[in-house]
Amino acid sequence: MKNSLLISFRAVTLLMMTSALLSACSQQQTDGVLTMVVRQGDFSVEIPAVGELEASHSTAVTVPNGLRGPQSLAWILDNFTQVKAGDVVARMDPTRQRYELEREQFDFDRLGLDSEMQLQQDKTISQELTTGTQVTSEEKQLAEQFFSEDERVYTKIEIIEQMRNQDYLGAKLNYFDWGLAQHDEQADAEQQLIKLKQGGHQAKIKRYENNLRQMEIIAPHDGLFVYQASWDGVMPVVGDMMWSGFTIGTLPDTSTMQARAYVLESEAAGLAIGQLATVYLDAYPDRPFKGRVTQVDALAKPKEKGSPVNYFQFTVSLDNTLVAIMQPGRQLSAKVQALSLDDVITIPNQAIFQKEGRHWVYLKTDKGFIEQAITPGQRSIDMTQILSGLTPGDIIALTTPPKRSRL
Repeated sequence: MKNSLLISFRAVTLLMMTSALLSACSQQQTDGVLTMVVRQGDFSVEIPAVGELEASHSTAVTVPNGLRGPQSLAWILDNFTQVKAGDVVARMDPTRQRYELEREQFDFDRLGLDSEMQLQQDKTISQELTTGTQVTSEEKQLAEQFFSEDERVYTKIEIIEQMRNQDYLGAKLNYFDWGLAQHDEQADAEQQLIKLKQGGHQAKIKRYENNLRQMEIIAPHDGLFVYQASWDGVMPVVGDMMWSGFTIGTLPDTSTMQARAYVLESEAAGLAIGQLATVYLDAYPDRPFKGRVTQVDALAKPKEKGSPVNYFQFTVSLDNTLVAIMQPGRQLSAKVQALSLDDVITIPNQAIFQKEGRHWVYLKTDKGFIEQAITPGQRSIDMTQILSGLTPGDIIALTTPPKRSRL
């Protein structure tokens, strides 16, 4: 009896399973497409992000503005070190500046010696020209004084020779006068050129001396010295090239902290200023801190140099700061509430089709699937709010039906 009942039960179970399988197959062959039932509920979008804490207000520690030319960083204080006003936090390598200063000083002194030598040479030439002028002038006076045209005393040839001698002495005297004037102008020009060259060297000497006085970077006030990362996220290290005004670190005001966060470019849709955010410190994951987005970068960029992954950087202003656990640089995660809607219709993005500004879904009816026009609203990475065109309980296709008619 028991065996007969067991056999009957197994036969009935097998018959039910076979019927269900045939029914499923019949449904799949009829529809040929994956579907879903439209439902109404809450729609919220949270954007995940990671980042670190930083002070809302801080004093930049920069390379002195008077420093000229690129400088090599020779030493820097350890990150997160307490400092006093006037403490040296970094130092540049003065070796090159000292070498350049010595070279310019040598060139300046060499030009000074050239000027002295040139001056003595000019004096010698001037003295020679002056002496020649005096001697020639006396010779000319004697020639004029004893000149005679009396043919009883001199022959015509001797008289002509005397006249030629006077002309020669006159021309020689004019030459010495011209030479003195030209030499004075040339000597003055040569001295001016030397002074001009010395002025150029003197300017460089002052620049190198000024640079050597500014090789040390000083803390402007008491505080915690924190490294300032460059645009590609790299911290300053010994050997880096520094320029005037370059920020190497900060002295943050730790009484008011904020979160500097990064979100993947592909997940940043809807991120905007003013949105609420929740921040979790990695060291204290069970203590959420509320805040609000106050700044969002306009363009996405990589966090690390050479990385192909782009992030949007944004800032979250925290409602309160716990100084005891909130130190600059502490790692954190954040969730930004980009969207929160109550009692709305949402469907997967893959179910929405569009062309030339028109949006529709494929709605299942007794006659098959039809194109149903819809009005989309807010959108997330995978879901979209539907403002009109669908009601709860409607069945829509998640893929394109093989056969359809138009409404």
